Amino acid sequence: MIIPTKVLFIKLGEKGLFETDCIENEQTIKLSYKEISHELCINDKWDEVEELIKEKYKTNQAATTSHRNQIKKFYTEPASTMWITFYDGKLWYCFAKPEISYDTNSRTKSRKTINGWSSVDSKNNTLFIQALSGKLTKVQGFRGAICDVSEKDYLINKINNTQSPAVEKVENNLAALKNSIETLIKNLSPQDFEVFVDLIFRNSGWSRVGLLGKTIKTIDIELIAPVTGERAIVQVKSQSDLKLFQEYKERLDIPEYDHIFYVTHSPNKQLQKYIESTLDDKIKIWDAKKLANFCINSGLIDWLISTTG
Repeated sequence: MIIPTKVLFIKLGEKGLFETDCIENEQTIKLSYKEISHELCINDKWDEVEELIKEKYKTNQAATTSHRNQIKKFYTEPASTMWITFYDGKLWYCFAKPEISYDTNSRTKSRKTINGWSSVDSKNNTLFIQALSGKLTKVQGFRGAICDVSEKDYLINKINNTQSPAVEKVENNLAALKNSIETLIKNLSPQDFEVFVDLIFRNSGWSRVGLLGKTIKTIDIELIAPVTGERAIVQVKSQSDLKLFQEYKERLDIPEYDHIFYVTHSPNKQLQKYIESTLDDKIKIWDAKKLANFCINSGLIDWLISTTG
């Protein structure tokens, strides 16, 4: 598990000038500030650095202090500090060795990373910028070179694939809610269960064709997607075993339909095992667990409570 003492954002050169070299080639972090003496910084003469900043950049006191602090962080932060930046649509992070190198030609300062830059979490998932909170990624807008990252805990949870207590509490509550919804679904009468399934499809954008169970023999619901024109049929069974499903599987194999659904809230053990093991089947089987998710997403919790209560 990665646990840094601090997290800092670093902009690798103006407009990302150093990004490719630092991340892909050199495995370094790099700072410019060409006008600022490396010797003063390496010898911790920060009062003199501050005076030099005023002289070279003609800054007010607040800006002078900000520049000095950024340079000082680059020179003095320990190896336990995590550095982050954004490049190629991803968040990158590293830890840097304390030693500072100075290039006399470019007058840039650099530190070697300890184990290189990384853009993946502990499970090797890429840390794409678009999948991260705006509270973290807004640091890209910082106009200077180095700044503190306030969303440290969020970032470390992302990298380690752990959760904050608040998120963990929500997920536990959501899991408990789904379990309770499964119980209510199983308490629906066969008629109410059929209506419930019909409502899930309608709230998902499907339109019903004809009346329930009246359009084609053995078919409970016939649907059409208004935008795409796709057609679907749904067979609803409160309880079902594997043998019954296999009988309906043959009956429902109608080429004219794009989607076929078999919905049961109480499959027996054999059918449940079949549901869990089937990866590719023309007929999609929904059990109570899937229905609980659809119930939440379709906004049918109130309907379910009022119908079963």
